[in-house]
Amino acid sequence: MKKTILLVKSLLLVGILSVSCNNDNGSDCPDALKGELNTAETEFAGTWKLKDIIADEAIDLTDDDVDNPSTDIFSQSSDCQNDLVYNFMTDRDYTLTQGENVTDCDDLESVGTWALSGSTLTLVAYCTTQSTVLTISEDDTEFTYSANLNFKDVNDAVITSSVIFTYEKELP
Repeated sequence: MKKTILLVKSLLLVGILSVSCNNDNGSDCPDALKGELNTAETEFAGTWKLKDIIADEAIDLTDDDVDNPSTDIFSQSSDCQNDLVYNFMTDRDYTLTQGENVTDCDDLESVGTWALSGSTLTLVAYCTTQSTVLTISEDDTEFTYSANLNFKDVNDAVITSSVIFTYEKELP
């Protein structure tokens, strides 16, 4: 059995908040991102699958009766957790799915709009705006970003670590 505080929504680009808004009560939600894609955005558009999760701190997340901490969080996470896919569409919409391509998972989906300005990816969803600095490979086939996350190891100790997420572009 695998145990982790790395909640499903923590894996969403540094956590798109699942907060709904109601404009009837005076709450101001950000407008959806609109407009033509620039050249960099057109090249970035497509399907991106989670490929790797590496932490700065070695953490033992697997409840396998062996003391085996590792910085490789991806290999310690379930197939359902690792099945995380962004689809950045050319109409500025995006979807983020988890567990859709693996059996016996609770499928989750987030939808919104996106923009890429330089190396900053901005997502608008659930009445929030989230901006994350990406490192995009020279051949535009991978991107990475980092986040500080809390994990609960097999001994119930909470460990905070900087984590690097790597996504790989699905080629047509």
